[in-house]
Amino acid sequence: MKFAKQIENAAHDLPESWRPHLIHYKMLKKVIPLVVGELEARGLMEQSIPFEYQLDGNPDDPQPCVEVTPDDAARLNIPNTTCNEQENLIKIPLVKDSEFFLLLLQGMAQAAMLYASEQKRFADTVSRLESQLAAVASPHKQKEMYVWRQILKLYMDAAVFETGTQVDYSTQAFERSKKQLAWFNEELARTQLTRKFGCKKSREVLKHFVQLNNELVNFKWFHALNHTAMIKILKKHDKRSGLKAKTEFPAFAKTNAMLVENVVLALYSGITSQLVSVVPQVDNHSCPICYAVAWRPIRLECNHVFCVRCLIKAHRKKLYDCPLCRHTGAVVNADATNLDKGLQNFLLLYFPREIKEKRRDNEREQALMDMEALTGRAWTTAYGNHQYQKDMCFIM
Repeated sequence: MKFAKQIENAAHDLPESWRPHLIHYKMLKKVIPLVVGELEARGLMEQSIPFEYQLDGNPDDPQPCVEVTPDDAARLNIPNTTCNEQENLIKIPLVKDSEFFLLLLQGMAQAAMLYASEQKRFADTVSRLESQLAAVASPHKQKEMYVWRQILKLYMDAAVFETGTQVDYSTQAFERSKKQLAWFNEELARTQLTRKFGCKKSREVLKHFVQLNNELVNFKWFHALNHTAMIKILKKHDKRSGLKAKTEFPAFAKTNAMLVENVVLALYSGITSQLVSVVPQVDNHSCPICYAVAWRPIRLECNHVFCVRCLIKAHRKKLYDCPLCRHTGAVVNADATNLDKGLQNFLLLYFPREIKEKRRDNEREQALMDMEALTGRAWTTAYGNHQYQKDMCFIM
């Protein structure tokens, strides 16, 4: 299917209010023969006339032109030209090419207006959902919170949108997002997590969350169509005219392009930074050594955090430096004052089940240590630093 027909068909699947903001590919395509006609009329399509193509002016008033030597200008008998005295070149304005770029830039400006308005609408929706999610997945509603944690973990595994610093404009990127969102919905159905909700409000919030993602996937499709339309029309322009608009235009329209990219990234990251983070995941608060929740979190002088149990083990093995950054003496210098009480309270609030399990593990390990001591394996002697042992046992 030709792209002109594809973009026309795709418009019917987009919200009606978005359709006028698609780049007018067909209209631009009709201007290209006029550009070629002007070049032919001026003799610039002849192979014997070398020239340099430039896209001057600004996005409100594009002024494409070609530069030729005075001798070539005289041969072509071209009036209304200006001379670049520094380089001894004659600048020839291209009127029809100017019309082409003005139409393209107007289309991009219309799209940018849509991006700005949709950013506000999506941002309001995300903020509203954030408040609703914080209420239904409150740590004071443990059952709901743990169900939401599983759902949001599934969502993060789906990786529906880009979270980096660049946007993938391709239709393939849209197809990938569409596929990953479908996978997320299928996993929700397979795991039947929604049946575990204890309140109707949670189901409503999840419905709005999925709807928001569907709208963003559609917006990605709109974005991909517009970007592809621009690339294809510039390619067709250059193929027919022999000019180099595809090379010149990106820098010329850089401000508009950056605005659009920033808006799109803000839309994608809003879900992760505002919604997903409402219910913290254990992976973000686990000990880098045992990968379990960092209960009794000890913040070393290098600012890295570990659970007390793993630091005791490290000290017993005479591993006195930070296990992550190798900060000298970070482990041996730690004592009860290194307990991060604020983080401990946070973990106790959001991970009560994981902490209960960690406490059981600690008790089992302590019992084994006591048994070893009774059987004559004096691990406390090997432990070495009795004050450190005293401090660590204090916060066990």
